[in-house]
Amino acid sequence: MLNAKILSALLALGAATRTGDSLTPNLVQPWLDKHLPNLITKAQALRDGATWTEVGALLEAGVTAAQELRGILAGTARAQFVLSIVQALVREFAPPSATWLLPLLNSPFTVMLIEMAFKRLFPLG
Repeated sequence: MLNAKILSALLALGAATRTGDSLTPNLVQPWLDKHLPNLITKAQALRDGATWTEVGALLEAGVTAAQELRGILAGTARAQFVLSIVQALVREFAPPSATWLLPLLNSPFTVMLIEMAFKRLFPLG
């Protein structure tokens, strides 16, 4: 169920690929199958209160995983891709006491922070 929610959210982005086409389930599903279990594990760590370290680990895991899509997505499209996954995982796993997370993740500034994480972790592209 969560996999289907995330896939729907990613496709709803309408993010263009490097070829100008939209994302399709054929492009996204194999990636999700490979990386979603690790991302879920990181998100489950939020259940005990969602610390900055746990949120950072989830974002970094999302960025690291999304780097595999560098031939498909670039720039803010890849950052929005990661953000959509993180938002879905936070809604699913963060406790009610972590309400501070959703406004943070709904901020346009967060896309810029994620893109900066891509540049820090993968300076050569």
